[in-house]
Amino acid sequence: MPSVATSSASPRVLTPSQAVVHAASSSPSSAPKARAPRNSFVPLQRLECVRVAKKLRRNGHRLYVAGVFYKRNEARRRLSDCVYKASAASKESPEAMHTLMMSEREPDYVVEHRFSEFRQLRDSVAALVRANRAHGLECAGCQDLQCVIRSPQHQNWTVKRMLGNKETRFALLTKFLNDLLALAGERTTSGSITEEFGGAVSIGDDCSVLEQVSELLQKFLKRNYQPSLGI
Repeated sequence: MPSVATSSASPRVLTPSQAVVHAASSSPSSAPKARAPRNSFVPLQRLECVRVAKKLRRNGHRLYVAGVFYKRNEARRRLSDCVYKASAASKESPEAMHTLMMSEREPDYVVEHRFSEFRQLRDSVAALVRANRAHGLECAGCQDLQCVIRSPQHQNWTVKRMLGNKETRFALLTKFLNDLLALAGERTTSGSITEEFGGAVSIGDDCSVLEQVSELLQKFLKRNYQPSLGI
């Protein structure tokens, strides 16, 4: 019976240029999908402060740029306190030294909003306070919100925008955002305050007003990611 010869071919060795062509021909023909923009909500308890110090024009709109700063660790905080410490030799107040520090510190990210969007945020918070007036009689957190909304600094924004310069508007918007962050971030960090203030009960987890204010502020300070170019 004739034997059938079987030949085992040795593996083909490709040159570098042939390997590139082979890999390209064997790869799937579908093009990679482009990355879509992603949005990220940063927890308020991670934020130290917000600073509005720039205005720009984009697509025909005037936008205010708010720099958002993460909380520093203890070592970096001590270093900043040492470098920007007020002294008799510097002839600067602690507030002035803190302003200098913030002006030289780079924000972790920025958000851009029109002035009307800042005003809409303020009006939304004020509407929540008014709608829950009865709850505010017993809730210390809501009373603090009332103090923020009724503060003379946060009244008549339209007039202050027309009559004030840009530095005045920057200070106005910065103060408002940081006042809200101090209250909303306090709640998201601890969930409650044990001390009573003026006979009012402490802030509890059932304070829907502060929870909604936190959501509004978190959405306002939402970090926007641009699509990657893949470089």
